[in-house]
Amino acid sequence: MTEWERGARFVALPLSPGGIKVKRRLALLLLFLTLPAFAYAAPNGSSLRHKGTAHDALFDIAFDGSFGIAVGSGGTVLTSEDSGLTWMQDTRPDTPLALLGVAVDGPRRFAVGQSGRIFRFESSSWRVLESGTEERLLQVGLGPNGLVVVVGGFGTILVSNDDGATWTAPRIDWSALLNDFLEPHLYAVHVSGNAILVAGEFGLILRSDDRGATWSVTHRGEESIFDVAFNGRGDGVAVGQNGMALATQDGGRTWRRLQTLSGTNLLGVWMSGQHVFTAGIRGAYASQDGGRHWTPVKRSDIETGWYQAVGASAARGKPVLVGHRGRILEMDE
Repeated sequence: MTEWERGARFVALPLSPGGIKVKRRLALLLLFLTLPAFAYAAPNGSSLRHKGTAHDALFDIAFDGSFGIAVGSGGTVLTSEDSGLTWMQDTRPDTPLALLGVAVDGPRRFAVGQSGRIFRFESSSWRVLESGTEERLLQVGLGPNGLVVVVGGFGTILVSNDDGATWTAPRIDWSALLNDFLEPHLYAVHVSGNAILVAGEFGLILRSDDRGATWSVTHRGEESIFDVAFNGRGDGVAVGQNGMALATQDGGRTWRRLQTLSGTNLLGVWMSGQHVFTAGIRGAYASQDGGRHWTPVKRSDIETGWYQAVGASAARGKPVLVGHRGRILEMDE
């Protein structure tokens, strides 16, 4: 098993013009130096909404209404009040470590990152929560009635039913499930009502219909899955290693294989209706029919850089990418 298979979303940093190296347990050692927010048009139907320095990186983005939030290296937090058109530096948690995942639902804001860090935004500052783990936490999802779900390294799943005051970790027999001694890294989580879906290594997708009390396996494979997205009507797309793409029409209970998208490692995906946009390391693709057909996107620096996550505001409906050099790139797709 390659280093990439054991930890692609742990760190995706360009180390040289000729390639990208990913190390499984290497902490993100980035110098954080942010420039003022700005926006200007990039060529070929894209707009660069924010740019940092060569040492900056953004790892996740989330929207709720016109409010947007992006997080990244060195505890970076950027926010937007105008559906992602402009971004500004916002209050940062008290941590020098990278924030790798973020979620927002009205006044509820959660961010997760290295060394088991979970932060909840309260009034005007971020409060660190006791997670009970030091594993790297990669993504967070929010549901109704205080439901918060966090996933991360080595099979980490944390579930809270009281907005992070307390956490439980579901007991899953990974060795029996995977017939392997490894605990899979879990890169993605999606919450819809009381249903939870998590995905990660070995093409693994798990689903719970009861707020994490019980779990079932809905997919297994070879390539790692790095992100999932749904359109609110049961349709969803999962993307991952070596251009792998999957689709579901029943909320993630069953999955079918889609066209392989070249050899690009796809790290983030967004879906609205039948419009899907996915991006990763040196590549991005768009689909207008739920993933049945894809068009390569050759805009701005997509073919030379890396973008970790994709989101969009409901008002604008345009894919917004975050990634290397602290870049926030809006696509006219």
